Amino acid sequence: VPLKTWATNDVPTAADFNSMFSDPLTADVVTLQTTTSLSYTDLATVGPAVTMTMANGQATQVVLSARMKHSAAGGLSSLMSFAVTGATSLSAIDANACECADLSTGGIIVTRATVFIAGATGSHTFTCKYQVQSGGTGTYLLRRIIVKRF
Repeated sequence: VPLKTWATNDVPTAADFNSMFSDPLTADVVTLQTTTSLSYTDLATVGPAVTMTMANGQATQVVLSARMKHSAAGGLSSLMSFAVTGATSLSAIDANACECADLSTGGIIVTRATVFIAGATGSHTFTCKYQVQSGGTGTYLLRRIIVKRF
């Protein structure tokens, strides 16, 4: 999906509109799973994940959502971020993570939106990753990732 440079009097085609206004890609994992990992890792059911073809310099909005809780008090948190593999690589980092320090039985739904810009043209796979801060158990349920070009 190459980026298009428009000139005066250009007439967009159906393919241009489809590229610019495509539906977001979304994936869900509903299974309740946990981790005690202090670095970003996969859960027993990997993901959720989506794959999108992007042009170099193209931007997407990445939205993460999950019902989460953390077992330890004292300001410790469970985090859900995303990694990108393929034409451009990006490791999961806290700056892109949704975070939960909730101790309640059911947890809370947390969401995080961020922007990713492709560093190369080609296929990009966005996969959720999980970690806890300084101990405890992170619990994750109803995990979702949404990726939308803009």
